Amino acid sequence: MSAVIQTYTLTKKFKQEEVIKPLDFSVGKGEICALIGKNGAGKSTIFKMLAGQLTPTTGEIYLFGKSGKEMMQAKKRMGFMIETPVFFPDFTAIQNLEYFRIQRGVAEKKRIYDVLEIVGLANQKKKKFREYSMGMKQRLGIALSLLSSPDCLVLDEPINGLDAEGITEIRRLLIRLNQEKQITILISSHILTELQLLATRFVFIKNGVIVEDVSKQLLDEKSRKQIHLKVDDTAKTAQLLERTYEDIQYKSLPDQVITIQNHIEKAGEINRLLIKNDVLVMEFRLEALNLEGYFLGLVEGGGEK
Repeated sequence: MSAVIQTYTLTKKFKQEEVIKPLDFSVGKGEICALIGKNGAGKSTIFKMLAGQLTPTTGEIYLFGKSGKEMMQAKKRMGFMIETPVFFPDFTAIQNLEYFRIQRGVAEKKRIYDVLEIVGLANQKKKKFREYSMGMKQRLGIALSLLSSPDCLVLDEPINGLDAEGITEIRRLLIRLNQEKQITILISSHILTELQLLATRFVFIKNGVIVEDVSKQLLDEKSRKQIHLKVDDTAKTAQLLERTYEDIQYKSLPDQVITIQNHIEKAGEINRLLIKNDVLVMEFRLEALNLEGYFLGLVEGGGEK
């Protein structure tokens, strides 16, 4: 799979704080790659460096295999939506896109009507931007990112502030762009349940470092089932688990919670082990993990084996 986006030892410092630590990261052609992390993890900083809005402190960025001066030409094959685009409130959708078409040197005026059709705003093209709903505004933002007929979209929080219907519309649009137009997509969102329905790959970032990089298939396998425990003494519980099961995989979470990722078939045996050793078990259940639960286990786990 050829890399559309590739970074090598990419870093970014603000004053003396290194917010992105040496980052080797790639997005392959045809992927829908979700970049996932808490606020301040470094997602927007990475997106802004890819877009040229921030200059890396060290390292290199390659777009379609091009770097340096050649990357400016390659960037024309990219579409960016970093934060909500600023449109003129009293301009119609057509007028707004015409302004950006001229500014960006897009030759064909017909492209405006094409992208409005793609994002489902063809019937609203003469309505003023200030009259648009939040979902329509986000769709116009995506239309703007499609104006130069890109092969790759980089979208930072494109469903932020949308209601359930608007979120579903954007998800369907992005899947269609990927499947019908073969557009590669790098996306971030706080709505992890939506990313799980959309993405083909998940990259988890914490404090400027990638802590996990998994395909959808592998994530589905990893997050099928786990044992959820709430106990009075997590340290003692961890010791008992490690002593009894040499290959135990568990995470210690806040609020005296421990989750166990393997030996699911021995749930009853584990419960009896804890009770026998005077551990007060307040909660004990089997649960299926979604993307949000998997993410919390990665970024908030206090202990792990």
